[in-house]
Order: sequence, then C-alpha cells, then structure tokens
Amino acid sequence: MRTPLVIAAALLVASCAASGPMTTTTLTAADAATSLAVGETMYMDRAAVQRAAEGMDPVVPLALRHANGATLNFQQGNHTNNDLAAQAPDGPLAQIMGLTGGEAPMLYNATPGSNRGTPFICGPEGPAVLGVHEADGAVLIVGLKQAIEFETLQNGELGAIPFSPDQVCARLRFN
Repeated sequence: MRTPLVIAAALLVASCAASGPMTTTTLTAADAATSLAVGETMYMDRAAVQRAAEGMDPVVPLALRHANGATLNFQQGNHTNNDLAAQAPDGPLAQIMGLTGGEAPMLYNATPGSNRGTPFICGPEGPAVLGVHEADGAVLIVGLKQAIEFETLQNGELGAIPFSPDQVCARLRFN
C-alpha cells in the first residue's frame, strides 16, 4: 500500500518544481529568411519561474507556436553542468549564435517525445536544442540538431567539442 504514498509524494515534488502562469510573446519576422521559414508571426509561450523545492532547479517550459497551431515544446537547460557551460557569456551557444560582447543566450532542450509530428522547423523531429537571445526588442532563435557536447580537458576544465555549422537547422530573427 506504499504505492499511493509514493505517487502522492512524487506529485507533490513535481508541483513544487512547477512553473507559474504562461506569458505569450508575439514574434514578428524581422527578415525574409525568417518569414519564409515560419511565416510573418509566431508565438513564444514561457512560464514565469517560481521557486523549486530545496535543492531542485525549477522546470521552466517554453513553447513555440506556429500560426497554424503546430507547437514545439522545450525546457530551459538549467539542470546540468553542460547546460550551464553551454549558455555562459561568450560560451559555445553564444558563439554558435554569432553573439559577441559577453552576451549569454538561454538554452532550451526539446521536451522528450513531445515534438513528433508537429515540427515546423528543423525537420521531422524538430530541433533538439534551442538558443534564445532577447535584446533591444529583438529575439534571435537558433535551432540545433543536437546538444552541445563537452569533454574534460587535461587541466581538468570543461571544454566544448567543436560544433559543426551543419548542426544549425534554423536561424530565426524576430521583432
């Protein structure tokens, strides 16, 4: 009879880590390439971050919605050392996105199994990872076919393995 207790405890922990209400941002294509890829308008739904249970990182969902209703679902990459290293200022994700000057984009990992059959960018499975950078009213979204990988260097530091430009499957600019 411990099973209901275990399930109740799991639900309680999940609710503590859950994010708050969603906010929707209307994204308008800023260039012809973005307009051709996703149309003139796309929507970004993001949850307000709420405190997680002690010792836990909050789960922060992000969804990109196409005007035709197709949705891609992601979660902020805030759970692993690799995720944190990837989105460091001037880190590997910033370099892939072409950002300079200490900018730190946000990393979002695809929610496992949720994007099949609904992708509108990056092929039939959608992107594995998104980089999102917002500055001065502009939003840059870069889709990647795979996560940024790291290796431990001889000096003990974490170093990003070189990332092929072929792994960038979308580069979208919005206002």
